Amino acid sequence: MNTDREKGADGLFPRILGPLEVALNRLAANRTLTISVAAFLINFYLVSAAFFPNLSEINAWDEATYVNGGRLLLDGQWPRLSNSPLGNVFYALASFPYADTALWLVHSVSLGRVVLFALLWISAMAVAWQLSDLASPLIMTGLLFVTKIPVSILNFPSDPLFVAFAALGFSQLLAFYRTRSVNRLWLASVFVGLSAMARNDGLILGVALIAATLLLTLRERNFWKPLLVSAAPFVILIGGYVLFYGLRTGDFAMGTIERTYDNFEAGHQTIYGGAGEINPVLEAKLEARRVFGTAEENRYSVFRAILRNPSVYLQRLVTETSKLPGQLLNAYGIRIAAPVFLFAVRGLYDLLRQKRYRLTVLFLLWATPILSGFIITIFRDGHLQFPFYLVYSLAAIGLTAAMGNLGNRREQIFWIVALVGFMAYGVIDRKPAVTYGVFLLLAVFVIIRIGWRTMNLRPNAWVAAMLLFFAGGIILHGDYAGPKVRVLGQAADERGVLFMIEEFPEGTRVAAGSPGPIIAANMTYMGLASLDVPRFDDSKEFLSWMRGQDIKAIYVDHSLSSDNPFFWELISSEIGQELERGFVADEGDIQVLFLTE
Repeated sequence: MNTDREKGADGLFPRILGPLEVALNRLAANRTLTISVAAFLINFYLVSAAFFPNLSEINAWDEATYVNGGRLLLDGQWPRLSNSPLGNVFYALASFPYADTALWLVHSVSLGRVVLFALLWISAMAVAWQLSDLASPLIMTGLLFVTKIPVSILNFPSDPLFVAFAALGFSQLLAFYRTRSVNRLWLASVFVGLSAMARNDGLILGVALIAATLLLTLRERNFWKPLLVSAAPFVILIGGYVLFYGLRTGDFAMGTIERTYDNFEAGHQTIYGGAGEINPVLEAKLEARRVFGTAEENRYSVFRAILRNPSVYLQRLVTETSKLPGQLLNAYGIRIAAPVFLFAVRGLYDLLRQKRYRLTVLFLLWATPILSGFIITIFRDGHLQFPFYLVYSLAAIGLTAAMGNLGNRREQIFWIVALVGFMAYGVIDRKPAVTYGVFLLLAVFVIIRIGWRTMNLRPNAWVAAMLLFFAGGIILHGDYAGPKVRVLGQAADERGVLFMIEEFPEGTRVAAGSPGPIIAANMTYMGLASLDVPRFDDSKEFLSWMRGQDIKAIYVDHSLSSDNPFFWELISSEIGQELERGFVADEGDIQVLFLTE
């Protein structure tokens, strides 16, 4: 006779295993989904070294700061909207399991990278499924497998968070475009709101979503209903958070204009390299203030600053724009970028040829956040990678169209001219990687064309062609890092962090060139790479100022000794006098210095 516990167990396992069995059966029945999941798991294994970094492989600025923001949130400190509240919530969850672990920062980053990598795959595939009438989702699967973007973008956590939710929002907008289901539009607005809580660029997407809704519904009698649905969740999320933060702190400002203006000042690096005395970014900001006026004088308006000196801004714009082609190639992988963009252009042409004008406009609207780079005149690789799922979707459409029309003489001429042209560009501009990638694509086209003519492959032409393109992509990707066995606590910087944990009470003020190691040690970061730090001509005065700030130690690594030579010169001259070495490793590359009383 079964006991109550046994009966409960008998009922529990079917409740758990039943839905799992149904999900596995559906997965097995959907061959495309099965292949995509298998590809994700294999890709995860091949690039898994990126998910288990040592401290030196973590972005000591953005990544470490976002993880610390999560920990501060657990202590009740919420950020302004401009400081990525979604990122803080994400890393509050990621850091919580490791709260009492010595190298908690490293473990939190690992968990965060795993989740973000999966989110990027899921969101990009969600877009591909909505476009399955134009291109097989397996093409997106192949592109995600051979690209390095889902890994390289992880160093700036707000970037993948923004991209993932922006892509999910776009997938739901496409679903509304196809089905006219208002529920899909509601979901799109929620996802866009979350993207704005990851990065301010999501605010631009909020406007883009409303514009897209107008485009799709303006001719309908009750167009205002879907328009309201597209705006309401977004406004509630953003407005609700600003209200929540304001009621807690008394500050109802979003912080967006201040953050944008700070980036505008940093963008002066485009034309000003600095004198090499202090941090180059700080020198560029100081020069920007001299040329455009201070933020206070311009009331944090970038446009007001530009009007003060439009000729210098134009110089910045021209210089940054001239770098853009090379930056795009680097951001999308210099070997694979040219083939991908060629297919994307072919895909855009195919949408226009089919007179899918509204769908074309949706793609263009969703890429608008990238335009902010022209205002602040600075493009990071991550910034250029924001619309990668749009580019890959268009590339999938273009590849499908090209393969279906490969027997056409005009199609053949287009590809010959385009590919030979890019090969010539690679030779002339001394970019052999571009020539290599384009030549390989040309070789794949030739093999496919010969195969169709001489080997009678037409019944299986699609599968054979896709396998050839996939093989070419694998070659262009190059070696995969593969898994690694991570050993913590042996590298010099990690030993320096453990030394600080043992030597100082939690929260001790430690000066440094970057926050990562200080955050990892649970100390209070006192950044020397800041415009708030006064300039001193005398090292004694500098150390006196540090004592006045209650700074107990200085952490030395390349971000101080190399990136901030002005302060390093002051510090190094006092070692052995008013500064005492407490920890030294890697022949002095890593040091912890005590301020003597």
